[in-house]
Amino acid sequence: MANRIIERGLRIRILTGFSLVIFLTLLIAGWSYYHISTLGSAAEHLFIENYRSIQYAHSMESALARMDDAVMYSTLANDGHAADAMFRRQLALEYSNITEPGELDAAKKIERDYEVYRVANALAAAQPTADNLSRLRGLSETVHTDCEAVLGLNERAMFARSEAVKAEGQFARYSTLGITVLLVAVAIFLAVAVSRRNLAEFQELDRAKSNFVATAAHELKNPLSAIKMTSGLLADGIAGPLSPKQNELAATIRHESDRLLNLVRELLDLAKLETGTLQLQARETDVETLIESAILPVSLRSEEAGVTIDIAVMKDVPETVVDPNKMAWAITNLLSNAIRYSARGSSVMVEARVIDREIWVSVTDKGKGIPEGDLLRIFDKFVQVEEGRMGFGSGTGLGLSIAREIVLAHGGRIWAESAMGHGSTFTIALPLPKA
Repeated sequence: MANRIIERGLRIRILTGFSLVIFLTLLIAGWSYYHISTLGSAAEHLFIENYRSIQYAHSMESALARMDDAVMYSTLANDGHAADAMFRRQLALEYSNITEPGELDAAKKIERDYEVYRVANALAAAQPTADNLSRLRGLSETVHTDCEAVLGLNERAMFARSEAVKAEGQFARYSTLGITVLLVAVAIFLAVAVSRRNLAEFQELDRAKSNFVATAAHELKNPLSAIKMTSGLLADGIAGPLSPKQNELAATIRHESDRLLNLVRELLDLAKLETGTLQLQARETDVETLIESAILPVSLRSEEAGVTIDIAVMKDVPETVVDPNKMAWAITNLLSNAIRYSARGSSVMVEARVIDREIWVSVTDKGKGIPEGDLLRIFDKFVQVEEGRMGFGSGTGLGLSIAREIVLAHGGRIWAESAMGHGSTFTIALPLPKA
């Protein structure tokens, strides 16, 4: 009976707590969807309707230039007729795409001035006297000025809307952040409440939490990838040329999408490690090759940070039996952490040696170091020691936690040593393979 009461109480707490979490998650999703839809509609209006009018104005100017050339340089008459047809077609499209106040009047002025220009063009083509050509040039400039008025009107509208989109995006970012903080606070409250119960209850809740996080992260991965791809298309000019302010917005979206995607991937990977669903494919692996494989993913980042990576592998280090991809991943996380906290112009040393029937792989940086009180908690999830930062890059606080889970899955050990002002050393100790 007591077990049933405990089970029922735990079930009620889980259902109540996670119902609130799910509700808040749906609230975040609905809130984000609303703002993304709003931003999408604004962007569509900004990048399609105004962009089309700008393209029509450019095309009319191009057609006008061709008609001028046909008269000025006595080219084929067919070219002038084709340019005239092109101008009229673009003007008709502009009439069907009137979106801004004053744009209709500007289009009508283009039409009136163009009709006067056409008469002068035909006269200059038939009688190319100096007076006729001079009058034609003046009328051509007038029509060009009319086209520039339409172009400028739409460019100003695009800039004004870009400011509105930016303000909307900032509001969406901060409001979503606030709701997310509330969700995290609720999750922390649930964790503290459950920790007061017996170990069996805590383990059950922890499994449910891990599954929920993994599911949520998996569901977030595809939309985040789509947002990243869309922002990349905008930044690359696929939807048309962007103003500097629009490029800045697109770059911000792409950067934040990359950061969230990295967090989602690390959450998924950590969930697999913690639940034991990540399979190890161990085989004999050369340690130096393993280290070189780990350096490759961070080589570009080290160049950008101005940090060199040196390798020192002792001759007596034998091959080790590990999953080379997973262990290289763990070392990569240590290297990424070392680069992030290293000053520009410094170096990171990766060493491998045999000590006490173990293969030690150490990553040493020359950063500010880690306070002694933080050495025991830096391998916990979402822990970042701000005092040691050198100002390059930013992390999620999951890299060291993932490295620890990988090393423990191989039956190894991992720890950190540091002295303030003298850098830090992270060491992975793997058992020697049996003879």
